[in-house]
Amino acid sequence: MRIAVSTFEYDRNLIGGAGIYALELSRWLAPLCHLTVHSCDAYQTPPDAFAAAWFGAGVPNVRYRPLPRPLRSHGVAAFYYYAFAPTPCEACDVHLINDLSQGVAVHRNAPLVQILHHLPSSELEQLPLSRSRIAITLLAALEKRALRRAQAIICDSSDTMAQALARYPEHAEKLRVIPNGVDVNLFTPADAPTEGVVAEKPLVVCVARGLEARKGIAYLIEALAAVQRVTPVELVIIGKDSQRLKQRMLAHARALDVTDVVKFVDSVSQHDLIALYQRAMVTVVPSLIEGFSKPALESMACGTPVIGTAVGAIPELVDKSSGVLVAPGDAGVLAAALIDLLLDDRRVKRMGVAARRRAVTLFAWDNVAQRVLSVCEGAALP
Repeated sequence: MRIAVSTFEYDRNLIGGAGIYALELSRWLAPLCHLTVHSCDAYQTPPDAFAAAWFGAGVPNVRYRPLPRPLRSHGVAAFYYYAFAPTPCEACDVHLINDLSQGVAVHRNAPLVQILHHLPSSELEQLPLSRSRIAITLLAALEKRALRRAQAIICDSSDTMAQALARYPEHAEKLRVIPNGVDVNLFTPADAPTEGVVAEKPLVVCVARGLEARKGIAYLIEALAAVQRVTPVELVIIGKDSQRLKQRMLAHARALDVTDVVKFVDSVSQHDLIALYQRAMVTVVPSLIEGFSKPALESMACGTPVIGTAVGAIPELVDKSSGVLVAPGDAGVLAAALIDLLLDDRRVKRMGVAARRRAVTLFAWDNVAQRVLSVCEGAALP
């Protein structure tokens, strides 16, 4: 089968889930079909960044379509340009679309399978009248047309599917839930520690990709202050200062007298990220609004339990055997959950084993890619 994947070339440290999904899905689909990736440098990553990540720079199955320079720093304008400018693709059996704007684009020579990471229209109720709301309104207009044109729609979670059903019940027959995957051969538990090694201060990790208000980091810092009064702990927060909130968060940590146990890191290599997951006693996902939460899945694959808020797809990833779910925006509840785990080594170890087993059983990329291929094969049938 010939599949053409269309995607933006995301900055993996800043944009996170959807960009990583495109890279990894392409990698795992490549052995199963004849695959071509069409990418656009909307976020000004190096021209060969997409290819180099998995395929090696300059390989023939990645095609680039550069944006006009004035559009490269304007996300919504870039989306609309990509949506309505003709996008030539070689003959294929199915177009697999990773962005709503490209689902609107002129791909008329093959069926479309639309991947749905989230619905822009779902954010309208959460935003005041502002530039952000205007941008989301424009993207929501693309959403409606893209879903109408698709022959099949892959939702990355039951939560996303429920939102789609509520807004577009006419597309019920098109919708399929296939979660994001994780490379369980790369994200693995650490080797057993050497006997006699002195245990370090318990580590808590939060991977936010971007330091955004909706990630709930302020509540995590507040919870850490309460935890610190009960048991020693250190917190590493990984995320780009994409909304210029880092100084405010540092001031919050100073006010709570926890600056000596909180460390902010803009980004880390994949190797170092895995090492942090492996060393951590628990990973926290304190989001107020969340889509899929790739960090939760990566942590679970590394055998590290997760404390996550019950929003988005997190309840579909984390069950009671592999972590703890808490209400969003409640620092007291989050602190209590952290204290319970940090003071119970045996429970943490049991949860870590269950988390790894759950990641391998339900979210391994080889299984996820095969399910995506099956949807593409169904869409290609006459």
